[in-house]
Amino acid sequence: VLPQMADTLRTNVDFLLTGRKTASIAVAEAADAEWEQVPFFDLREITDTGKGEPASRTPFRKDWLNRNLGTASELYLVRLLSDYRSRNGDRDLREGDLVFCRECEPSDLVDGYVVIWRREHGLKVARYSIRSRETADEDVITPAEVSDDQFVPVARILGKFLQRM
Repeated sequence: VLPQMADTLRTNVDFLLTGRKTASIAVAEAADAEWEQVPFFDLREITDTGKGEPASRTPFRKDWLNRNLGTASELYLVRLLSDYRSRNGDRDLREGDLVFCRECEPSDLVDGYVVIWRREHGLKVARYSIRSRETADEDVITPAEVSDDQFVPVARILGKFLQRM
């Protein structure tokens, strides 16, 4: 009933529930929307020289990608091969989660980014932090560890399917 009330009152459901005003987002009809074919890559196939050929492609609305991830370009999907525990537990990732990624170079790293890292013994998902680890088991990579022989960023995780990171 709330969506119909919001439409009648020319507002949105968030305002009816919370009283907060938010910018209304115009959604284009599916036939009029622009679509992006997001490639899916198998992380087990990623090497020093690249990702190889995509295993598949999935169409996503560009407006949805921009609204939820902040971009619709240069994205790709992967299924994670390991877990990631976030500081507060609110952004944990699990092995098998489908996530949106974007290529990442060491110069692109910003404090707080969750990144897929390449290392000698495979891949690891960890947060990049300019501060040292608070505990020994925390999933954090610091600037001192970012090098050709320790941890090399492969991709920044922008969000898992249905959750922005």
